[in-house]
Amino acid sequence: FLVGLDFLGTGAKVMSACAAGALFGDDTNPIAGLMVGILSTVLLQSSSTTTSLIVSLVGADTVSVKQGIYMVMGANIGTSVTNTIVAMGHLGDGDQLERAFAGATVHDMFNFMTVGVLLPLEAATSYLFYLTKAMVKNFQTKDGEDWDGPIKTLVEPIGVLVIIENKDVTKAVAKGGNCDEFYPIVCEDPENPTYSTCPEVGIIKCDKTTNKCPAFFQADATRSDDILSGVVVFIIGLAMLFICLFGLVTVLQKMLMGTSTRIIYKATNVSPYMAMLVGAGITMLVQSSSVTTSVMTPLVGIGLINLEQMLPLTLGANVGTTITALMAALLSDANAMQVALAH
Repeated sequence: FLVGLDFLGTGAKVMSACAAGALFGDDTNPIAGLMVGILSTVLLQSSSTTTSLIVSLVGADTVSVKQGIYMVMGANIGTSVTNTIVAMGHLGDGDQLERAFAGATVHDMFNFMTVGVLLPLEAATSYLFYLTKAMVKNFQTKDGEDWDGPIKTLVEPIGVLVIIENKDVTKAVAKGGNCDEFYPIVCEDPENPTYSTCPEVGIIKCDKTTNKCPAFFQADATRSDDILSGVVVFIIGLAMLFICLFGLVTVLQKMLMGTSTRIIYKATNVSPYMAMLVGAGITMLVQSSSVTTSVMTPLVGIGLINLEQMLPLTLGANVGTTITALMAALLSDANAMQVALAH
């Protein structure tokens, strides 16, 4: 299931790297900034990626701080698409679909309503801008560290064998570059490409740690070939997601006949504040709110988690996902830190 989510995300990043990158850049009005955030997150299937990208662009003075705050609001709305896709996996059973869709919608509605309140307030008063500006007054940049959660450590070795997205492409396009600048790919030995022998790569790159290239890397690929590879991996991820979801639900239903359901129901029926901490903790570990809410959605569908419990868990996930942007901002300047704090 998690490998399927990883494929879905990486495939989306590869097939829409140029389009998502081109969205950033122009200094526009709040609603346009919001839409940029929504669209890029829907295309990249990860709010963590979008917020980290916004933070680094603000740090590079490509996007203004005010614009970055609106884009981050959009990223929070765009992230609620993933768990809605997962909820569709319950199409075979009407009752389950109703519960799962309700569970997924909790996340959507909370993010919609938050933006509905904060966007007009921010546009009218810029209070988030001034509040965070006061907070970063004496901010000094430090050398931060990249931290991969346990899930990433388990899933990534499988993911890198299939496809690896080149994040430099999206960043370059966002800064006003062009996707075609990355082509043609230059490899010293096209028959046997490795990380060290291919200095110039396109949207798909090779693995730095193992020096090997993934299965979908082609030394003679054009831009359209790489985008097609992204589409294929995205479809494989989607298929894996639905097959695993079906298996997951079936196994859980078989396990949870009778008494064990009541025991688990009582165990998950903790106080809302505790559930918030659990949601935040899980999201900090997996570094993605989409993964947290997408795993919770089928559990709501089969009635394992109470629908009322979904709200505090979702709120926790929303808090946990802000850590990624803060970690990205530690490597950048005060402006980037300001956007991360606004998030």
